[in-house]
Amino acid sequence: MARKCIKNLGKNKIIRRLKLIFKKIFITVFIIASIIAVFNITKYFEDLYKVRDIKTTKIEYYMDVADEAGGGKVQLSWKELLAIDMVIYDEDLSNIKKKDTLNVGEKFIVEDKNDKGEKVYKVKKFNKVLNELKFDTSQKSRAKKYMKDLEYTYLGNKELKDSDEKIKFIKKLEDSAIREYIDYGILPSITIGQAILESGWGNSKLTKQSNNLFGIKADKAWKGKSVAISTSEHYNEKIVASFRSYGSLEDSVKDHGLFLVNNKRYRKNGLFESKDYISQAQALEDAGYSTAEDKSGNRIYAELLIEVIRSYNLQLIDNKVETK
Repeated sequence: MARKCIKNLGKNKIIRRLKLIFKKIFITVFIIASIIAVFNITKYFEDLYKVRDIKTTKIEYYMDVADEAGGGKVQLSWKELLAIDMVIYDEDLSNIKKKDTLNVGEKFIVEDKNDKGEKVYKVKKFNKVLNELKFDTSQKSRAKKYMKDLEYTYLGNKELKDSDEKIKFIKKLEDSAIREYIDYGILPSITIGQAILESGWGNSKLTKQSNNLFGIKADKAWKGKSVAISTSEHYNEKIVASFRSYGSLEDSVKDHGLFLVNNKRYRKNGLFESKDYISQAQALEDAGYSTAEDKSGNRIYAELLIEVIRSYNLQLIDNKVETK
């Protein structure tokens, strides 16, 4: 009996030892698996951050830097700043330094005089700045290639070709918007941005019936044709109002400039003194161009307008007309 007990105890001891060994193996495997899992998760988030940092946010970053470097004097091209940094940092934008990019941006700004002898600011051409940066032939070639690669790149990392209906709409208004800028000082980005917002890319009932791109109402001063259309006021109030009617979209753009010039509240709120799209958008809101509000009653017109301008690179049209 004693031998049987000893034998069973020996078996139990072996079993316990085996269980202990298996337990240690399991714990070791679990720890190794956990380390691998943590490593993979960490790597995933690092990769995700890297993708967001380089691909998604780089455009917004360079838009912000271009606006800051312009200092409200001129509109710089975020694409040109990005293309130059791609050369300087050899495509590794993880180490970009804002102050250095701002310094590059300042090289684009040149002081000039208008026809009245007044001091104004213009933008230098891309090639001239590349020369000032002492880029060699290879570096210039790379910078120009990056510019070509960015041709159809927009905020949100989306790409839109010339065949896209929204791009066609922008192109259709571009020449008229540039003429309005020359005649009245309203930036092309503002004109086209407002047309997009007010007409729903030219698809609104008002625009289709009357070529009215900007939702300008037929007040007592208006001597032309008009149409009555249901519209929204403030957050969700619906009214029927009388709006101006035009023979063409070009006529609508021209009257947009006249409307802003002839209404003193826009000059009073600094629209014509402002030289960048952010300031002009805010001036329009402050002057009461739109009653657009959020559900809390906060005015949001400037925010909406700026978002449209940045989303479709409309500020680059400003850059084009300011380049000397």
